[in-house]
Amino acid sequence: MENNNLNGQAALELIQQTRLQVDPLMQQITQHPFLDALAAKQIPISALQTFATQQYHIVTSGIRNIATLVSRYGHLPSRNILNDFLQAEFVVRDRIPSFAQAVGLSMEQLENSPKLAKAMMFSYFISAVCLYGCDADLILAFRFDSEVWIQNSLRVYRALRSKYGFSPEQAEFFKIYENYREADERVSPYIQDALDRGESEHQMQETARLLLEYELNFWNAMAEVAGIGT
Repeated sequence: MENNNLNGQAALELIQQTRLQVDPLMQQITQHPFLDALAAKQIPISALQTFATQQYHIVTSGIRNIATLVSRYGHLPSRNILNDFLQAEFVVRDRIPSFAQAVGLSMEQLENSPKLAKAMMFSYFISAVCLYGCDADLILAFRFDSEVWIQNSLRVYRALRSKYGFSPEQAEFFKIYENYREADERVSPYIQDALDRGESEHQMQETARLLLEYELNFWNAMAEVAGIGT
């Protein structure tokens, strides 16, 4: 294990092991019935309004959550990737109002809309990770969650453009995520650093799994709002 630590192999092996564990869950998310229904134009505008409001709340909360983790680990190299996560949240949040306006929501309606517990569990779990977890817990979890979210977001973007007649600007919230793809080689040095500090492999893997389960909960919640069976 010591030799593995020297060249970062321990982190890469952890990432590969985690992928094997969460792959079935990732497939559930990327093959979600909501996406097929959207592509068939079976999702009502009212459900897209709920999608917009919940994403507004999730991303807004994400800014506060990740800023907390940046402040906790600002003295370590992981501050670089954590700050990248934070800056990405600012960028994507600025794209939500155009999507909301396209589905008939004002900024005031967006800000004052009720939160759905099932959709927001994703955000509340990230709050717990950022308050009580370590930097690598979030980094590893985001490695896999970003992959499925980007894949799904691009499907939503294509459906909104081709089936619902949205302009590129109105649907940009979903397309912009492709600028934030992660790779094993990018995240592994930060995970290796955490392993060298004695952080728990089990906790990192469990965090990744749980975040994906909450991601699935979000899509299930959107399907329920739209009247789509899961």
